[in-house]
Amino acid sequence: MIAFQESHRQKLIVTADDFGLSPRTNRNTRYLISLGKINRVGIMVNGEISTKEISELIHSGIKLDIHLDILHEFNNARKKRHSAILRVIEFLKNILTRKISTKQVQADWEKQIEKFHILFGKYPDGINSHEHIHFFPPFFKVALFLQEKYSIPYIRFGDSIQMRHHTIVAHILHLLRIINQKACGAGGCVSSNYLVSLDWIKDIDAFLNNLPDGKTEVVCHPEIAEEFVKIKEYF
Repeated sequence: MIAFQESHRQKLIVTADDFGLSPRTNRNTRYLISLGKINRVGIMVNGEISTKEISELIHSGIKLDIHLDILHEFNNARKKRHSAILRVIEFLKNILTRKISTKQVQADWEKQIEKFHILFGKYPDGINSHEHIHFFPPFFKVALFLQEKYSIPYIRFGDSIQMRHHTIVAHILHLLRIINQKACGAGGCVSSNYLVSLDWIKDIDAFLNNLPDGKTEVVCHPEIAEEFVKIKEYF
């Protein structure tokens, strides 16, 4: 295992997703924050979050992002990890059957952002979403609208295949990113240059030794024991 260097830290944004998913998620995330391992945290405002945890996050000094959910669709199934293909099929089925509409999503996401403001006394530092659902083009436009409306400075939009971790999800996100780039406008979207999920990385030493120029956002899920240990030991 190579030693984590300051040069690595300058190129990485380590984000812990799903805060609010469960007491275990919150506990593991708070511990990693206390060790200085985490730069940003994605918060599910409709999840389980205590006033003590809110206070700790506010005083931690890290970036507090909103982790947008879709109409609480995942409330009863968040802990289930289906394959990427099954998740895509289920999502498209919900779109085609009009179980989910862009209008509904916008209204619900606005409520989530306003709830974030009530809980934390400020609007989020960034926008991301459960299952990266904000990359879906109609929803991406909604996310950009809300980003401007609430003056949210950051949105998760890094390129997911430049790191050569060729998973199905990475390729889907790369394609959606290409489609969404026009919506960002001439100035582009303020985000990391690259995006990688920790579970895509098979060799962390090789990954850290070959970081490209620019910023790479590494997304982790501290409720998963393997990912919790990897962040604690490698980052």
